[in-house]
This record gives sequence, C-alpha cells and structure tokens, in this order.
Amino acid sequence: MFTVDTDRFRSTGLLELGPCLSDDDRSRILRHFDALDGSDRISPGYQAQYDGEGEARRLRKLRRLLWNDRKFFGPIINRTGAPELAEALIGPTAVAILHAAFLKPARVGTHVAPHQDQALWNEEYPGAFSMWMALTEVSPANGGLYAYPGSHADGVIKHADDPDHPWHESLTHVADQLGERHDFILKPGEAAVWDRLLVHGSGPNESADDRRGMVIVFADGAAEGFNARDVMTLEEILSLADV
Repeated sequence: MFTVDTDRFRSTGLLELGPCLSDDDRSRILRHFDALDGSDRISPGYQAQYDGEGEARRLRKLRRLLWNDRKFFGPIINRTGAPELAEALIGPTAVAILHAAFLKPARVGTHVAPHQDQALWNEEYPGAFSMWMALTEVSPANGGLYAYPGSHADGVIKHADDPDHPWHESLTHVADQLGERHDFILKPGEAAVWDRLLVHGSGPNESADDRRGMVIVFADGAAEGFNARDVMTLEEILSLADV
C-alpha cells in the first residue's frame, strides 16, 4: 500500500503517504457525505457541526463514522491500509479511538486555527497519531491543510482562547515561533499522517469547490491509564474487512 518511514515520522512528526483510497471507495464516501449534507435530520451520534447560515448552511464535521456505520466504513478502512499503518507506528496494541470527516464546504468553510490534537483531548493518548485521507484535492487554494514540522518535539504547548476561532483554543498566538510551515498538497485519495503533538491547521475555503477529508486516529490501548469512549482494536477492525 505504502512505505512507512518511521524514522522520518519520529523526527518531523508527519509523513505524506501517497495513495490510500481507490477512486471507487472515494466516490462512495463522497456520495455518503452528500446524502448526509442534504438530509433534514442527521443522527445525533454523528455529532454534526456546520458552517454557514440559512440556505448556505453546510456540514462542516461529522464524528464517530466507524461506530455509526461499521458495515459501510469497516471494509473501506481496511482497504486504506490503516490497520497496517497503526501496527507499524504503535504495534499490535493499537486501537482506533476517533474517526471523523472534515468537509470544509465551498465558500463558507471556516478556518481551523493551529493546534495540537492532544491538547484538545480530554485524555492522554501516548503514541497517538492521525491518518488524514483526502477525498478531494487539498491545497491552499481551497483551505488546504498545513503543519509545522518538528513542532511535536517539545510536548504539549499551552493553548489560548482565540477570538477569531469559535471551535476550540488555539496556538495562533505563538504560530510565528513554530518555524517553517508545511502546506500539504494532496491529490484525491492520498493520505498524510501526523503525531498527536504536531501543530497543524487549515485555512478558510473561499473557492467554488468543497475541500473534503476523512481522518482516523489510533492510540496505544495498552498505555497506562488508557481510557476512551470509543475503542476498536485492530482485530475488530480487520474482522470488518468483508462485512
């Protein structure tokens, strides 16, 4: 599926993995999200968030994808190589703890201020990482996705309230101290992976096209004090390959 340069990952906190989603799987996911975006009611289990207001209101984020629809997402996650990646970076005790969609709709998609995932989680997840899969083109032209290589090295950085960002606390106040920014340029179906402590974010989408992505987060289920609302072991994920 792809080669995992673990030494580079430990050093920079990120990797661009290349293709992971087939065109067929990507199209199926996009149709699935289109149906949810056009629905009058979405199950509360998705914890949906929106951008825009009135007729311009569009889905921004969906959570707990794998837990809401194992039959649909289980086989796809297996075909992405995510379980193998988790075993390579964490080991056999890796578990999925989050699976979400970031849909950044055309013209109204808001920015995501720079932050570290671990700083926003309620629990500590040693070894955790995110695998982010592009469902559309991803570049600065549509809000994109960016990160600061090496910013994971010094642990959790204190986040602060950000008046321009309603979704969560951020690191906007120290962004100019984080070094050179890396803009991910991803083709549809390609993936990137980053460490739980890597500072990353995205811009607003002022383009005419949606910028859509899907992320799955793995952590070490054997870590001392591990606790998560949603947990799916590698064995459980692999069992969904042919459902």
